[in-house]
Amino acid sequence: MQARQPALWAAATTGMLVGAAMVSTSTLSPVASPASLAFLRYAIGLAILSGPALLATWPRYRARDALAIALLGVLQFAVLVLLLNHALARLPASTCALVFATMPLFTWCLAALSGREAFSTRRLAGLLLAVGGVAVLLVGSAGPAGGLGGLALLGGSGMAALLAATVVGAATSILYGPYMRRYPALPTSCLAMAASVLFLALYCALQGQPLLPVFSATQWGHMVFIGLSSGLGYFCLLWALGRLQASQVIAFQALGPVTAALLELALHQRMPTRALLAAMALVLAGLVISTQAAKY
Repeated sequence: MQARQPALWAAATTGMLVGAAMVSTSTLSPVASPASLAFLRYAIGLAILSGPALLATWPRYRARDALAIALLGVLQFAVLVLLLNHALARLPASTCALVFATMPLFTWCLAALSGREAFSTRRLAGLLLAVGGVAVLLVGSAGPAGGLGGLALLGGSGMAALLAATVVGAATSILYGPYMRRYPALPTSCLAMAASVLFLALYCALQGQPLLPVFSATQWGHMVFIGLSSGLGYFCLLWALGRLQASQVIAFQALGPVTAALLELALHQRMPTRALLAAMALVLAGLVISTQAAKY
């Protein structure tokens, strides 16, 4: 149990940083494109990780493994975050964080189907509770208070991009496992992030998007925080994935919507709706059940 505790704290830190970064990204979405935000996010994250990485002992990567880690980095950072930024430009950060928190269901389903994790009815029950929480959120958005706007949310491109980002995150979390048991987390994080920064720079050039948008001092503060949370959060994620089952680590994404809702309340005086509060209660209950399932 003591050996698992630091990994659980690392996974929890990742979940909270995801929610906080979504609030800051939502603030910047009106003034910068998803591609520019994604590039700056990981360029800053890579710069933050580079210092300690240069002092670390780098392993000798097999060429095949290095290529796989780089490709996973492009999916995990570039593709996932482009989709997520698209969603954040159209949906509230707390909504995005809550739907993103269902990633454990996709992670566990893919892990069970691929034979990487055993089937567990207790864990299935917990993860279905989390999905039920998202259903409550969406139905509440389409109710009398949400009107037609809530119904549009169900079928909009923002929700489609958000679900696609969730699936990409689940798949890459599973695929990272073998490499994180073989190589240390810090240099592997830098390798994956560097590949994504290069990809995003080329993508911005092809799309005609600036690498350095015009921001105010406050907006740059949000941008630096997003990059810091990405660097620290991704290191914590990979470190935890090397010590716990993928679905258990990703279950802590459920802390994201709680963090996002609290920050939106503090920064924008945006009170969470009853549907959001009920949904968060279900998602957190699912987190507790699915996490405890690992003990049985």
